[in-house]
Amino acid sequence: MNGIDLVSGSGIKVPMAILNCLYARQLCYEDPSCSAILEIIPRVCGPELVACSTVTVKKCQAALRTLQAFTFFRPTCLCREPHVDPDCNSFQNFLFDHPCDYVEWKDKDPYPIDALPTCNHALNTCLRGKPCNQIFKDFKTNCKIQEGQCKMENRDACHDSWTQLRLSPMFGCICPNNHMKRRCDKIFSTVNHNPCVGEYHNNMKIRKVLSFCPCMYSYILPSYM
Repeated sequence: MNGIDLVSGSGIKVPMAILNCLYARQLCYEDPSCSAILEIIPRVCGPELVACSTVTVKKCQAALRTLQAFTFFRPTCLCREPHVDPDCNSFQNFLFDHPCDYVEWKDKDPYPIDALPTCNHALNTCLRGKPCNQIFKDFKTNCKIQEGQCKMENRDACHDSWTQLRLSPMFGCICPNNHMKRRCDKIFSTVNHNPCVGEYHNNMKIRKVLSFCPCMYSYILPSYM
């Protein structure tokens, strides 16, 4: 590990180690708040690694900034040469040189963000706006679940509702460790772990957009996962 000097809040310089990227990723995975970002990145950033292929560019950029802000990755992380440690370099490029970082989204965003909101805040924001409130209600109706099982009646209606929800504040929200985490986790699960969405994309053979596809995102999680 290499070290650098950083100035603490008291003005005293203290040494901080720059971690190997794979070790930093492991520490991130073991941290509930950090690992939640790893989970949503394929959802908000899309499946492509050589080009930005998502309609939620701002959320992708915010997710990457949020991940970079964790102490494990500050101010960067290090790898050996690409031919020696390709997985480490893939993760490093994904985090600090992602193609979506270079995209300027020109369409007007009704919910502009600089950082990912907590799911509690996202829901409160959504409920205050009539369009978003209706989108969330439609999603729960059209992608209905009972006792953990998908009970949707119209697959296309569920997909349309999911597509609309992706553009709302609800999509890409996170749950930090605080006194409201239990409620936050429930909201997160409602949006991100709906079995109807997974069922639809399984049938359409594009599940890799919604989960950690080994061929596309194997370097995001530790190898034993």
